[in-house]
Amino acid sequence: MLKKYLILLALGLTALVSAPLWAAVPTDSEAMNMAGLQRSLGQRMAKDYLMIGADVRVDAAQRQLQETIERFEASQKALGEYAPNPEIKAALAKVDATWATYRQQLEAKPEQAKAAALLATSETLLQQTQAVTDAMAKHLGEMGATVNRSGWARVQTQRIAMLYMAKSWRVQVPDLDAKLDKSVKDFETILGELEARGTPNEEIAAAQRRARAHWGFTLKGIDLHAEQDFVPTVITVSTDSLFRQLNELTRLYAGLKASET
Repeated sequence: MLKKYLILLALGLTALVSAPLWAAVPTDSEAMNMAGLQRSLGQRMAKDYLMIGADVRVDAAQRQLQETIERFEASQKALGEYAPNPEIKAALAKVDATWATYRQQLEAKPEQAKAAALLATSETLLQQTQAVTDAMAKHLGEMGATVNRSGWARVQTQRIAMLYMAKSWRVQVPDLDAKLDKSVKDFETILGELEARGTPNEEIAAAQRRARAHWGFTLKGIDLHAEQDFVPTVITVSTDSLFRQLNELTRLYAGLKASET
């Protein structure tokens, strides 16, 4: 049963990473969603690096890493062309500078001894892409608030997988357990917040239900790490499925806000 479930999730993952790259930013809501997604992609690439190094679904991780690198760069270019004010332009410039270093690390052969340095760069990139997202939300006002919050839950799906892989591969990173626990709590908190706000339409309600159901399955695998009984294949496939669900939910919120303006 589990094997069949993993195959279905993997097929869905292929559809996600094979989707066309954004080449332009025609609307404010799409720009907000794109900026928020950059946070997730930074964590996703680190996860893929760790998967390759730890010999976990290597072929899939290599494909996903290359596709995510290309998507990150395409989105960064589109955001640069969209940037409506100096604050957002300055925030994007900081991301560009860190990205140059991060890409070199990602494209080098994964080594356990170098993984901690790569994860440190991923943390810097997360802070900087968060700054871009916050500047975008500030510029857009109320329209960007829910998209930003839902997008942060989307980040946690890949951050949880990244931190879990680091533990599984025995990468020496300070406060790794605390960071993983915080990401789990952040996801649960945000999902609860979104549910408590009510559902403006059935499509969003259905997306929330799917995310909640799948989160329960993901938690079962995460809980095993307390006993050092790691299941990296299950976690990486499960969190990618959860990423797809939160990506869709965030897209729906972005579309809802756009229709209200």
